[in-house]
Amino acid sequence: MDVLEKYFDHYVINARLKPAFFVVMPLAITTIAWCPEAQRIGGVIIAFMITFGVMAFLSNLVSNSGNELQLRLFKLWGGAPSTMILRHADTTLDSHTKKRYHRWLEARVPDLELPDASMELNTVDDADEVYISATNFLREFSRDKTKYPMVYSDNVAYGFSRNLLVMRWLGFGISFISVMLNLGFLYFGYFGQSYPNYIQANTAEFLFGLGAMCTSILLVVLFAFFVNKSYVHGRAIRYAKSLVAVCDRE
Repeated sequence: MDVLEKYFDHYVINARLKPAFFVVMPLAITTIAWCPEAQRIGGVIIAFMITFGVMAFLSNLVSNSGNELQLRLFKLWGGAPSTMILRHADTTLDSHTKKRYHRWLEARVPDLELPDASMELNTVDDADEVYISATNFLREFSRDKTKYPMVYSDNVAYGFSRNLLVMRWLGFGISFISVMLNLGFLYFGYFGQSYPNYIQANTAEFLFGLGAMCTSILLVVLFAFFVNKSYVHGRAIRYAKSLVAVCDRE
């Protein structure tokens, strides 16, 4: 990870590259469990990928795919959560907090006039344009990561979840293949021998292999049941709340 930090910023590493690493993790653990020598060349491989631009390409690919997915999700949800949360019709925030945020935004942003409830109801698209303008202001206003750490950390968490969802089925496939590989290695390498004497003589190797299989099974379950649109939506709402809460910080 230290090698990556020399070439990429915190957001790129945690929101773009880590989802890709998470996807290939079961295969990497399986490789190390059954071929420990591979661990020695891991850093060399990463350095090679950085030198020849593979990591930069991977980062851009994940980002572009994530942005495309984001557009589809926003359409499915009825808009960006950071826009929806400012609507009078949305109930994520209580009405008193929302009024306070609206007043703060109108006082801070030149020529900004947020729609009232009736105007929002009659001209939804026009109202959303105003809310989008307000959230664009908030994003720029809260760029300072040291002053607004919660906004930044929630943005990173949302980016990670969105980009992980892009690679959900790839992750599921790699995890499933890793389960099969570990089962094969365990059976032919241990259970096919003079069990249990052979296992007792190679306890460390057996436990590493068993751990790799359990990790792979866990990731199959995670990708199948937990990495989904609902997971991303939860992180998006959390980020939206942190973003508009900036109005209470000033």
